[in-house]
Amino acid sequence: MTLRSHTLRPRDLLLPAMVAVPALFAALAGPANAQANSQAAQMIQKACGADIKKLCADVQPGGGRIMQCMKANEAELSSTCKSALATAKTSAGR
Repeated sequence: MTLRSHTLRPRDLLLPAMVAVPALFAALAGPANAQANSQAAQMIQKACGADIKKLCADVQPGGGRIMQCMKANEAELSSTCKSALATAKTSAGR
C-alpha cells in the first residue's frame, strides 16, 4: 500500500477561514447576544465569501490574516460585503 502525500494549499484552508471570520465577529460582541452574533456571522459569511475567495485566496488563515486582507482590499470589497461588515461592527458595539 502506498501513502500519497497531500500538500496543503492556501485555498484548501479558504472554507475554514470563511467560517472563522464570521466567528471572530460573533466573539467580539460577547455571549449576551449569541443569537444576534450567529445571525451576523451567517450574514458576513454569505455576503463576503466571494470577496474572500477573490481577494484573499492566497492568504493563510489564522491570526487575523483574512481580516487584514479584507481591510487592505476594502476598496475592492463588494457593497454587499461592506454593508455586512458595517452591520456586524455596529452590532458588536452595542
